[in-house]
Amino acid sequence: MSIDSLTTLLREVHQEVRTHRYTQALKIIRDAKIIDLHNIYLLALEQFVAVLPAPSAPGFSEERFAEDEQLLSLLIDRALSDRLRRDTRRSEGALVPDERSLSLEKIKNQYFQRADQFIEAKEFGRALEEIQRIFFFDPDNIVAKEYQQKIGQLAELNRKA
Repeated sequence: MSIDSLTTLLREVHQEVRTHRYTQALKIIRDAKIIDLHNIYLLALEQFVAVLPAPSAPGFSEERFAEDEQLLSLLIDRALSDRLRRDTRRSEGALVPDERSLSLEKIKNQYFQRADQFIEAKEFGRALEEIQRIFFFDPDNIVAKEYQQKIGQLAELNRKA
């Protein structure tokens, strides 16, 4: 993936967050992570977007959203800078991600996508099952843990409604 492709994807992420379409933003981030596995800022960006409160959530406010948007911009800038730094180093002989790592990221991405589909269908139990499959490959996956919490919260809100 070129730096231009990453820039395009991260612009899309920023636009999706601005319009509160966090699920779509997470899908785009995961696509970027598959191609740029070693970008720690993409991981931080994914974790950040995963916990953003929806406009209908009790913790949401326009002031907080403005602050979150500034942090989002900073994470995006850092992700792009990290990519540039590593591209420079790669031209000097650094390693490229191996096939196994790419395959595992693709599998985890599929589980996240299926979980998103189940969430949209309000099948929270099935969404949790998909997230738990990620722990088989990556027991310490922070994003999956955050997803579990978010699914629990959504299930609780759905029960109260």
